[in-house]
Amino acid sequence: MDDLEKKIPVLCVGPKGSGKTTLLKKVQQAEGIDYTYSPVPTIGTNIYDINYVNKQGKKQVLSIREIGGEMVTLWNNYLEGVEKVIFVVDTSNLCQISAAAVMLYTLLAEPKLRRSKMRNEALLMLQYSRLCSDLVNVPALLEASPLTNTGIDALRAFLGDAKKVDA
Repeated sequence: MDDLEKKIPVLCVGPKGSGKTTLLKKVQQAEGIDYTYSPVPTIGTNIYDINYVNKQGKKQVLSIREIGGEMVTLWNNYLEGVEKVIFVVDTSNLCQISAAAVMLYTLLAEPKLRRSKMRNEALLMLQYSRLCSDLVNVPALLEASPLTNTGIDALRAFLGDAKKVDA
């Protein structure tokens, strides 16, 4: 790519079965993401590179590493250099919400994120007002559904502050 700016490292985490893969495939504009789509649970990690043009007109790449929900105990091994975090929660799964809250607070308290370039930005769908009062930098709150396409453009804008371009 001409005038390529640096890759922006993004981490996508959340409980198992929260829809991380489905959401990222929709952000990547993959076809066939609807109510019949059923991905295989992620074992390990997946990397999604998404090309954008930023506000200055330069091409940039978001390098999003998705970490499988079974790997919660290993999340801290992937935090070095992360600039943004996507935390995915399936709010229709009431059992998952309480577990996700513990995971999220543990993640945000991780010392590695304090030293990173991350600006404490996270996509959240739970306890937003309480979290805002506990953090110095208010996290961004976005609701996105890969099945209904609701909020996908807002998510893309948040991640890249730009529009998608073809590679």
